[in-house]
Amino acid sequence: MAEGSALVGDAAETRHKLERLREAMQERKLDAMYLEGWANVAWLCGGRGNRVVIDSPVGLCGVLVSADRAWLVAANNEGTRIKVEEFADLPLPIVTRAWYALPLWLAAAPLMPHGARLGADIAIPNAGDASGLMAELRSPLEEPEIERYRALGSDASQALELALVNIERGWTELEVAGGIAAALKARNVEASVLLVGADERTERFRHLVPTSNPVQHYLIASVTAVRHGLHASLTRSLCFGPLPPALRERHLAVVTVDTAYLAASQPRATLGEILRAGEEAYTEAGYYDEWQEHHQGGVTGYAGREVFALPDSEVRLETNVAVAWNPTVPGAKSEDTFLISEGGREQLTAAPGSSWPSIIADGAPAGLTRSGVISL
Repeated sequence: MAEGSALVGDAAETRHKLERLREAMQERKLDAMYLEGWANVAWLCGGRGNRVVIDSPVGLCGVLVSADRAWLVAANNEGTRIKVEEFADLPLPIVTRAWYALPLWLAAAPLMPHGARLGADIAIPNAGDASGLMAELRSPLEEPEIERYRALGSDASQALELALVNIERGWTELEVAGGIAAALKARNVEASVLLVGADERTERFRHLVPTSNPVQHYLIASVTAVRHGLHASLTRSLCFGPLPPALRERHLAVVTVDTAYLAASQPRATLGEILRAGEEAYTEAGYYDEWQEHHQGGVTGYAGREVFALPDSEVRLETNVAVAWNPTVPGAKSEDTFLISEGGREQLTAAPGSSWPSIIADGAPAGLTRSGVISL
């Protein structure tokens, strides 16, 4: 069995989420809901996979939910496999439509009464847009989802760190990215973002899309890892030989800013308040305007960023949400995914027994460490 496969939810989780969805439908006076967005289907169905094309916003199947019933809707060429391999134990009878007679939602139409008020997370004629409703339902995270997140974060950080310590000077950025991708895939993890940049490129650009440039001295690698619909973002940096003082200073600066963001990330804090804490840390570190050069992160979960932190944002953190902050300055970046709860913050992207160096910034809350730069 692939790593992480055993963590998919059971029928009880799906029934619970169907209840939550129906309550929301009733509040909005909707008779039915059609979901085809792959992340929303993953949320409803306990993290089950429903996608072949990795960059597709919709999956291979949809789910139609009425006031008292729910169906899985799939094309005929996929229906048998996903029912047997992915959705076998869920209370969702399957309805199929010929693969050449798409769109898929048309298979759901005969199941609804005439004139039904429909909500959907894709564009359907006369259906209300349910994207905002589904984003609300996906947060906060529930315990089965948190357990899946912990497993994803552990696997993703282990894969990234193991791949990096096995590279050799002279590999291209693309070869490094290939090693990371292979390590992730071996753990049943996909990368929605995989960035690798080396040497002078780390000082010129914030999104380090890998190239054929060779790694000579220093690199930064960033991943957003995806499994069960959840996203875990993390960044690690390495140096061949001793880390130059200038890069050490820059890395300490982003660690200090990252620590400020995480210290301010508490239930009921607004994203605007958290962003201002980071701005102050940038200024104190001597990098006043750097926060304007790249987004700083925000709430994550069933999207790489469910909500980006913007100046003056009034969006408040809830208990049991995940955040991923990613402050940068030229040549340095700090990033991990954390669970925010009433009891504090938990780093989800932490590899068990990791030997990766860590840093404690001045004034950091007890137990809050950040990733350093490993020397090979």
